[in-house]
Amino acid sequence: MKKSSNARYILLLIILIVNALYSYLFLTRGEVIFLSFIVFIPIAIYSLQYEVDSRLICCMLAVSIGIYMLYGIEDFILYSMLIILPAFIISYIVKEEIAFSKALSFTSLLMFVCFLCAIISLKYICKIDVIEGYFNIIDALEIEFTNVYSGFFKANTNSIQEYSIAMGTFKNTFHFMKYYYPALLYLLCLGISFISILCIRVIAIKAKLYDHGLGNILGLKVSRSMIVFLLITICTKAFNLSSNSYFLIAINNILVILTVMLFLLGILFEVSVIKRVRSAGRRSLLILVSIFCLVFFQAYFVVAGFIDSVFQIRVKLNNA
Repeated sequence: MKKSSNARYILLLIILIVNALYSYLFLTRGEVIFLSFIVFIPIAIYSLQYEVDSRLICCMLAVSIGIYMLYGIEDFILYSMLIILPAFIISYIVKEEIAFSKALSFTSLLMFVCFLCAIISLKYICKIDVIEGYFNIIDALEIEFTNVYSGFFKANTNSIQEYSIAMGTFKNTFHFMKYYYPALLYLLCLGISFISILCIRVIAIKAKLYDHGLGNILGLKVSRSMIVFLLITICTKAFNLSSNSYFLIAINNILVILTVMLFLLGILFEVSVIKRVRSAGRRSLLILVSIFCLVFFQAYFVVAGFIDSVFQIRVKLNNA
């Protein structure tokens, strides 16, 4: 670690101020949520190089208080919980030099907690219900899209039944976005975490702040205990005798998260298999089959991800 100096804290203060101005002058609050990794990556890179001490914390507090005075308590909460906290969480996890898959799991979970804390704080401190606002946006979009596309579906369907199926599919999409918002929020955190860890490791390696390589991205996996948890969740839903709707919603959201994770692992498994095939003809055939399954038979990748997670096939192939 480099020695502390006044220049170090001036540099950090500049980074924080520039990030704050970029966040709230050039981005809306919604964009800050989706593009927060752009803002906190410089802070995370800086914290990789230096230790966190009292003077460092004072710099962060100074900028946070400035945001509170200029923009209000809402932006203070967003900046603190969606930018400052994730930046130091990610830099700490990267410093620990753990495997990419574990780093991704820890980061996405902690970032999900940060998002929940921000949502709860906005609701009870600022009286801003983010979830209700999200539902209102989805309802407005559903009405607008229904008005726009109902005529299109009528003109391009041959029967009332086809029209009903098309409109039903359309409405189910918006219902899915409302019912599974916790799962969608976690998957958003998972995506942000993946991009953030990847960018931070690449930049840190280039700047010679990190000496342990990028990590095997294709080696991402879930533990067998997660598969056991998935099976328990499926059984719980199948034999659910509880009348508590919140419990059922939680179970369904967990299943969506685990299913999407297995789907992504199935894609990685397919990529690993294709990479190991030496024959150009067989490789082309596997690519075509994979594209066909990706378009028409997505369940294949879920099954492939499940089998790979249970039997650790990619790990065995890499060690072979």
